[in-house]
This record gives sequence, C-alpha cells and structure tokens, in this order.
Amino acid sequence: MSGQVLVCRAKNIFHIDIPTTTALAILFIWTASFADYFLTVFQISRGYLELNPILAPFFHSLQYEKALLVKTSLTFSGICILSACCRHPVATRAISGILVVYVCLLVYHGINILL
Repeated sequence: MSGQVLVCRAKNIFHIDIPTTTALAILFIWTASFADYFLTVFQISRGYLELNPILAPFFHSLQYEKALLVKTSLTFSGICILSACCRHPVATRAISGILVVYVCLLVYHGINILL
C-alpha cells in the first residue's frame, strides 16, 4: 500500500485537513522512530551505548519495554502537536528538522551496523 493511500485513509478516518507532503513526513517520522528503537536495541546488544539521555537509563538497565513506551509516548505526543499546528511556519520547520535528524540517525545506525 502506498504512502499516499495511507494518508488519504487517515485523512478520512480522522477528518483532518493537512497537506499530503506533511502527512507523509509525519508517517516517515513515526516509522523512523520505531526503526530507531529496534536498531538501538540491536546495537546495545552488540555493546554500544544509548546516547539519548531520556532513554539511556531504560536501555542500560535492560528495560526495553519501558524504553519503547517512553519513546512511543514522546513521539506520538510530538506528532499530534505538529499535526495540529502543521500550517504554522514553525511547525513546518520543525517537521523538516526532525526529518533531517531521523535520516541522519538512520544513516548513523546503518554505518554502525556495517562496521
């Protein structure tokens, strides 16, 4: 199923009016957040450290479920706020910035996995 089909279905279900590009960006952020979590778990199992100060205590004490809950809660809250304010220029810049951060983060994970 393509991203645009998912966006159209989400718009119909939630009766929201956000631009398709913004909805696709938010869908990417949501997906990248989960990918980041699972790649982080994989890397921690190989001896790496978590650099996020909010999630590090959970990962270092092997409380992966709590780390997932916190990460999901924070990501979902942020996505809801950005979706509600998506037409504001600051929210648009924030979404763009978060996209760049997640792309860099996924590249970082990829490089670490390959090495």
